[in-house]
Amino acid sequence: MQPSLVQFVVLATALTLPAHADNPPPRDPFEGVWLGTVTAPDHRTEIGFAFTRGKQGLNASFAMPGMFVTGMNLGPANIADRTYALPDLGVKLTLADGRLTGTFANPLLRVELQRGDRFPAEPPAPVLPAGPAPVWSRALGAETWATLVARDGMVYVGSADGRLHAIRADDGSKAWTWSGPHPLYGEALVTQDSIYLVDERTDLIALRRTDGSLQWRMPLHDEKLAGQPAPKNPTFNRRVAVPVLADGTLYVGSTDHGLYALEAATGKILWRHDVGAPVFAAVALAGDDLVAGCYDGSVVVLSRRSGAESARTKLGGPVASAPVIAGDLIIVGCRDYLLYGLRRADLGVAWRDSYWFSWVESVPRLADGILYIGGSDYRRVSAVDPATGRALWATDVRGLTWGTPLVTADTVYAGTSAQNPAAIHHEGGITALDRHTGAVKWRHVVPLPEKAERAGYLGSLVLAGGKVIGAAFDGTLVAYPR
Repeated sequence: MQPSLVQFVVLATALTLPAHADNPPPRDPFEGVWLGTVTAPDHRTEIGFAFTRGKQGLNASFAMPGMFVTGMNLGPANIADRTYALPDLGVKLTLADGRLTGTFANPLLRVELQRGDRFPAEPPAPVLPAGPAPVWSRALGAETWATLVARDGMVYVGSADGRLHAIRADDGSKAWTWSGPHPLYGEALVTQDSIYLVDERTDLIALRRTDGSLQWRMPLHDEKLAGQPAPKNPTFNRRVAVPVLADGTLYVGSTDHGLYALEAATGKILWRHDVGAPVFAAVALAGDDLVAGCYDGSVVVLSRRSGAESARTKLGGPVASAPVIAGDLIIVGCRDYLLYGLRRADLGVAWRDSYWFSWVESVPRLADGILYIGGSDYRRVSAVDPATGRALWATDVRGLTWGTPLVTADTVYAGTSAQNPAAIHHEGGITALDRHTGAVKWRHVVPLPEKAERAGYLGSLVLAGGKVIGAAFDGTLVAYPR
């Protein structure tokens, strides 16, 4: 799996001390600051690299103001044949005629640099309107990675201690709690009568909605087929398959590389199709077909009735979020830093949009013909034309936006999270944006406690009982006035 730039830099070797001034080494032709642009399929932004003399040679650093990076250490510079290379991030810059040119990230975006003076200074943090006071809050008692689900004045969310909570939206009081043996990181499917969810061990669980009593449990990781027990979750942000229901049948992916169809009433397996890699998200319903995104980068189309596979393509990195159908296109976010519009007819690429070096983790919300999507390290919520991939607006929300934006008639709400360590500054909180312009209406900040690894909202927000409700990572459920 290709690492994100943040993950790489956390592990990078620190800059070494400069050589003694009394005996300076010959100046390397790479030495100094280089500034220019990087070009994506439909936009470009500023980028810079600097090569600084250290005790053991040149060290590289990096700036990209559009990604909130104003001086990031990349460690010792690997330079050979007048080319600087950082293969894990797709960086390859060749010096010729006083210019550095080459590639950066996926899909090997074009970089052009010339000598400059210094990296741009970090801009001051914006002063944003404060959010409203919470209507109520409730402590769930354990870390919460999962997305909330709302139905009929209730909200449902799982927590890392294996409990599923049913909470009344009007006042935050508890209706019931179900306790299971394994952590619950994923989103539940809530129907009129039942709740379906997948736990960390890849067991599909069915609960009675009225009281949370267990109806049935079906293990979906077949050790004989997989050759090993269910592995520890490899997705970094605890992605778990989410069940989808259609015509009395549940469709859900598994860590054993299977996509399963099960009878919703009983959990009986109707068919299993091996898609070749784990599935850590919901499938998309496309008429009589299903579309699955797989952790090896495959996007697979198969029949709802039989599981027969009809089409397949492979993207440049793992797919850890659900595909979304938008007319004749399938919208897929990928960990190769790209958001794709794939043609339903043949899975060909109609368009793709670069998130520079950010995984595309947020599942888009399609509302009135517009996609609203978050952006992980990209730190933005964007309104996107699904036909072209063109951003109508994109707003910095100052945090990791892994969840799906909540869209109302005039406002887009996004939950954000912070993590430590991180090379890019993130803040956890909730941001309310004007749906038509992307302008920030207000922002509520959740501070990152000292020595804590995370803070804020890792999953999606919901609207219930006239309130915007989110589950913070520390296990606090909070409701704000709409």
